[in-house]
Amino acid sequence: MGSAKMNALPDTAFWRAYSGSFQGILKWSDVDAFWAILAKNPDGWFVFDPNFDAPEKPFEKAEFTSFLQEAEQIVNSCRERSMSGAIYVDDMAEPTFAKIFDPVNMGSACNVSGIRTLPRWVVSRMRPDSLPAIEPVAKVGLFARLTGQTAI
Repeated sequence: MGSAKMNALPDTAFWRAYSGSFQGILKWSDVDAFWAILAKNPDGWFVFDPNFDAPEKPFEKAEFTSFLQEAEQIVNSCRERSMSGAIYVDDMAEPTFAKIFDPVNMGSACNVSGIRTLPRWVVSRMRPDSLPAIEPVAKVGLFARLTGQTAI
């Protein structure tokens, strides 16, 4: 869970925005400021786990407040680290789109495996679109090359 083979993302307004320019929030004081900004404006946010279907409507205020508490707890679970690096936002002062990763399962920045690590949540003012199902990739090992059989 949390990763997908490097298939192309859908060509929709949401996924183009997702692929846009983001800045990482590294300092813990900036992480705290980010939570405060979202908490101050709790209406109209979609919260999307890319491993599931996209929500049809934004969270209600109480639901969003509860989500913020859960997300903050998960991100803060690695507070002993000198920097966070689990949150990427389009605009720190006035965010409209943020990617919040699980700090324990963030994947590799260099992405040598070819596996895209998806965020735990995408928080946006824009209604998200679900990802299409990922096609399984055939594994071709020594046995398969010798026998012509592949395993999935």
